[in-house]
Amino acid sequence: MKTNPRKIMRIIIGIFLTIILGCSLLTIVVDPYFHFHAPLPVMNYPLNNERYQNYGIARNFEYDALIVGTSMTEYFKPSQFDELFGVRSVKLPLSGGSQLEINEELQFAFDHNSGIRYVIRGIDLFRAFDSKDSRDYPAEDYPTYLYDDKLINDISYLLNREVFFKATLSVIIRTIIGKPGDSLDSYMNHSNDYVYGPEGLQQTYNRVEKEYGCNTDITDEEYTRIHDNIYENVIKITEEHPDTVFYIYITPYSILFYDYLDRNGELDRIQKAERYILSLLTAHDNIRVFSFYTEEKIICDLNYYRDMSHHSEAVNSQILLWLKEGYDELTSDNYNDYCDKVWNMYHSYDYDSLFEKDGVTLVK
Repeated sequence: MKTNPRKIMRIIIGIFLTIILGCSLLTIVVDPYFHFHAPLPVMNYPLNNERYQNYGIARNFEYDALIVGTSMTEYFKPSQFDELFGVRSVKLPLSGGSQLEINEELQFAFDHNSGIRYVIRGIDLFRAFDSKDSRDYPAEDYPTYLYDDKLINDISYLLNREVFFKATLSVIIRTIIGKPGDSLDSYMNHSNDYVYGPEGLQQTYNRVEKEYGCNTDITDEEYTRIHDNIYENVIKITEEHPDTVFYIYITPYSILFYDYLDRNGELDRIQKAERYILSLLTAHDNIRVFSFYTEEKIICDLNYYRDMSHHSEAVNSQILLWLKEGYDELTSDNYNDYCDKVWNMYHSYDYDSLFEKDGVTLVK
């Protein structure tokens, strides 16, 4: 009996297309990145990929409050936010995110949810001199097909081999074996994976030789850059949503951050930049501004830190309490006094004592 090559080819193509269609349909139904719908109650979803899942959370979850920022906001627990403020919140942390990237996420959330009452947003002084267009990586390196509402772009999601095998199947397998799904509290919360205090800091902080004769001034061009970044990516969206209260705080890095700045001749410049940023933020009625660098019990207690910037979950919890209480809140009337106090504290601090305390050395 003669075989028909064309018929065999049609069968092969049919099988191939059926498999592709089946995989695409599974991705639509399971939707591991919440692009089409919220999590299905019968499925157990891992929450572990910010740049793939944040926009889906913003689009399809139910919430009236948000937490946004860099990795410094990953350890917040929305459940604590909910209890303290009487809200239903989600968090959209973006590790390494610039103010532009964080603002794009926030704008997307407002575009898809008109009922946002509160936003908590962390600002990192380490990125004080970023331009308003700064990104860590080119936009094309991110899954931008998940970041808009264009149906044509969904092909990149539905016909994506990595999405299917690493995400869609992961949800299915997790559900089959009965492994519980992740909560928003545990979303990107890896606090228990790190060692805190002197033991952990030995692995992450290398003290350099101190530089002398460094430029301590901020140029007019740099002030313009700071202004444009803060206004375009932080303040402007608060003006567009006057009924939303924005809790904006300067993320509290450790005393080692100030040692790093002191050694590199950047201490004056960062503190001047913070003063300028605070002057911009405190001029707006629906922005409540906080900075905690006078809280030595946290900043100078290295047991709260795993590196010079990242603190433990306990600090995130304390920050939520302080925000609710209005503790250390800054206004146009008091931010200069706060900045003077911070200036005096960290220009007179005995940084060498950090490395010779009770026989403990923090660096190798």
